[in-house]
Amino acid sequence: MIRFTPRRPVRVRQILPVILLALLAGPVHAQTTYLPGAEPPAKNKTLPDSVITIEVHSLAPGVFAAKVNYVWIGWVELPGGPLLIDSALDQRTAAALADTIRARSGPKPVQYVVNTHAHGDHIGGNAYFAAAGATIIAQSKAAAKIDSITKAPKPSLRVDRKKVLGPADRKVEIIWLGKPAHTSSDMVVYLPKQKVLFAGDLISNKAIPWLLDPNFDRLGWIASVDSLMSKAFVFDNLIPGHGILADPVQEVRFTRGYLSDSYDKAARVASWGTSLNSVKDWAYLGPYEDAEFYNEVHFLNMRRLYNQARGIKTPGRPQARAIQR
Repeated sequence: MIRFTPRRPVRVRQILPVILLALLAGPVHAQTTYLPGAEPPAKNKTLPDSVITIEVHSLAPGVFAAKVNYVWIGWVELPGGPLLIDSALDQRTAAALADTIRARSGPKPVQYVVNTHAHGDHIGGNAYFAAAGATIIAQSKAAAKIDSITKAPKPSLRVDRKKVLGPADRKVEIIWLGKPAHTSSDMVVYLPKQKVLFAGDLISNKAIPWLLDPNFDRLGWIASVDSLMSKAFVFDNLIPGHGILADPVQEVRFTRGYLSDSYDKAARVASWGTSLNSVKDWAYLGPYEDAEFYNEVHFLNMRRLYNQARGIKTPGRPQARAIQR
């Protein structure tokens, strides 16, 4: 874990002049964390967080998962250099992540960056790695958007359904499951020999899933989650996009449960004719209230599901407001 911490506390009389100067200089900026899919606002920019946390887990020889602030990524050591699964939130976190990868996997630069989908918290570091020579890999439907954001010197390598990289003893399968789900183009990264699956945002555990992408498809998402539990995938480690690591079955149950329970309640309330404006009163979902992003995301999800239950098409939200923490 990497942390940047302030100096030791000093006496009040020593810092009083500094406080006075700061008050005269203007308002203090709040630390800002962006929700999944969010991008920094064009106006009234705040200073970036002063702390980057990187929590690394070794899953198998040459296979790692890391939680970078609130986003899970991973990497696999290949002969030509590591293959990275998602690139974290921005270039600053990408630089810290690159240092972490070098410390554990040696000096070879990242060879590939596989984007599980096109939300900003998963592709924000693309430009950093592309500038160092990495090839970006994206699902064909998301490639144009990712290329426009990354502005890499070469276009991304596109995957329609499946691509396989790596040697036989560390084969990496990059797979689109064939249905719109969290987005129109969610991919998973599967290592059959190591029994490791990186699921991107198809799976969130103890974190509220983001149901607001313009191409969100609840039934396609449920079908995709169910396919992960089929005989096509055998894994001991399932890496979610957000939340905490746990038993894979528990992770799947959390995601699938939320997708069903949230819609069932929204549809029931919509059938009663309850006003959408009172969403904070009727949308309470007790089993999930302790999950990350409950207050920030859950009620937005419920508004959209309410409208869907009434047959009202909504445009979704490709971006979200920042959370002040």
